Amino acid sequence: MYWRDVGYLCREKETLDKFNRPQKSGFEKREVLCNETGVKRSEFYQAQAAGRKPEICVEVMAYEYENENYFEYEGVMYKVLRSFPVKGEKIELVCEGMAAGNG
Repeated sequence: MYWRDVGYLCREKETLDKFNRPQKSGFEKREVLCNETGVKRSEFYQAQAAGRKPEICVEVMAYEYENENYFEYEGVMYKVLRSFPVKGEKIELVCEGMAAGNG
């Protein structure tokens, strides 16, 4: 693979409000090189059975992934449903799209 796609591994940022309660305030993003791969048929059906809708699958280098829960790709924010190692030093992230205002 050529690693010519760019994506962003994302974490939700938490800040404290005036009453010192945690609140979500956007995302911290780290740029990574990635490869988009297709969602495998078995993965798709297993996720559907659990009420999920996997839309994309991307490979990133395993050393870059730090258990982030979100992935931004081509301007769209996705929630990571599952991550698992694949051959070599890569990890595959199966992701579903997020509805606006959903996190």
